[in-house]
Amino acid sequence: MTKRSSAPDQEHWNQVYNRLSLGKPVYDLWLDDYEPLLAEAKNDAIIDLGCGYGCDTLYLTERGYRVIACDFSEKALGHIAEHIPEAETKQVDMTEGLPFADGSVGAVVADLSLHYFAWEDTVHIVNDIARVLKPRGVLLARFNSVGDVHYGAGLGVELEPNYYEHEGRRKRFFDEGDLRQLFADWGIEAVKETDMLRYGKPKLCWELAAVKI
Repeated sequence: MTKRSSAPDQEHWNQVYNRLSLGKPVYDLWLDDYEPLLAEAKNDAIIDLGCGYGCDTLYLTERGYRVIACDFSEKALGHIAEHIPEAETKQVDMTEGLPFADGSVGAVVADLSLHYFAWEDTVHIVNDIARVLKPRGVLLARFNSVGDVHYGAGLGVELEPNYYEHEGRRKRFFDEGDLRQLFADWGIEAVKETDMLRYGKPKLCWELAAVKI
């Protein structure tokens, strides 16, 4: 996989989490809709991939799941270790490959964490998620929508279709066709466009539930 240097991105995210005054994570309830799929992984580890400061990690641990919270930023992981000590934490650069054995986890949650990459890299990351999942393991993910105008859709220099660079940062936006192409080899259980409130502004995103087949 062709890879850009990761150091500037790591520094950026550490600065982001240093600036934020974060208490205990606060989650929304988007995963409620997928509880039957999550329940299949009750006896397995669940990876929260690109966990940020731990909203989904907290949701899952409160419901008795064994969570491995993964992020590029050690500052984010330190926040999780402080507020959610029952979760395991692991520093992960997705572009380097996931540091987990084949077929070792029951589910992966990737909540707005798969939109920073060129298409080729995104495909490799999704394939690597499939590698670490058990057969019939599930990916639950949210993605930026092409209609997400409050968070940069269409803003900056377009490097690839729906993939932009603005002020030195790169971000991808998805439509339904992108997701169906990306997960053509999976069993798609649900794909829907929805809105949420993020940092005080409405955000438009896609939710996807896909099973490894």
